[in-house]
Amino acid sequence: MTERKSVETIAEGVFKGGEPYLRVGSGRPLVYLAGFALSHANPTGRMRQIALASVRPLARAGFEVYYTSRAPGLAAGTTFSDIAASHAAGLAAHFGAPVDVLGHSTGGDLALQLVVDHPEVVRRAVAASAAYRLGPVAKRAQLDMIASLERDGRFRADALVAGFTQNRALQRLLAIPMRLTVLMKVPNPADPIALLRAEDQYDVHDRLGATETETLVICGERDYFWPPEMFADTARLMPHGKLVMYPDAGHAIVTRADFVTDVTAFLNAP
Repeated sequence: MTERKSVETIAEGVFKGGEPYLRVGSGRPLVYLAGFALSHANPTGRMRQIALASVRPLARAGFEVYYTSRAPGLAAGTTFSDIAASHAAGLAAHFGAPVDVLGHSTGGDLALQLVVDHPEVVRRAVAASAAYRLGPVAKRAQLDMIASLERDGRFRADALVAGFTQNRALQRLLAIPMRLTVLMKVPNPADPIALLRAEDQYDVHDRLGATETETLVICGERDYFWPPEMFADTARLMPHGKLVMYPDAGHAIVTRADFVTDVTAFLNAP
């Protein structure tokens, strides 16, 4: 009963740099860097349910999970290194010691930026569905989303379909409901535009060889946003990198039972 209460109890807070978080569970802290979102705030409604479904299995595995977004009000021209620096300052101030960091998708890219820029705040890192730079499909999709957001403040979710399947018929079917997102304008498009532009320039390929942080690159072989070799190279380039690739999985791997098992084993290893 005590375990269930700790997993179901949610606290909200803000790190020093303005990054909001949801805290759930108890145990060793694990900072979960969320993927791309249109609002740099703690999620609400259906998006909150999806976020908690991602972190509660990790909380049940014995972690105090901080589901973390980016700070609101990003300035135009903000770089990925700027975003990582803000996170690093917040983690140092809040925890006072290196902490485990797990990031998914955009959050995974940010986790890799953290280990090359600020390894002193990271104990171990997990980069889920992420690599040393954007893959060609991810880059093309994000540029399409930037163009739409800058043109009329609308989010083109259908730009992402090529990352989920290579089947053209399925792409056309999947695009139909995803096009509905353009019916609603984004309240503050400046934040997602600034983040997408920062990630478009993100590239840590030439710096991974110098990082000593133990890092797990975990991904799906059917994640078409990146070629599989980019995931493999990301792990290979790091002196203490490890790769786990699920042959039957795509981009959304964080709710898989084996994902939680593999992440927990990596973070708890001696």
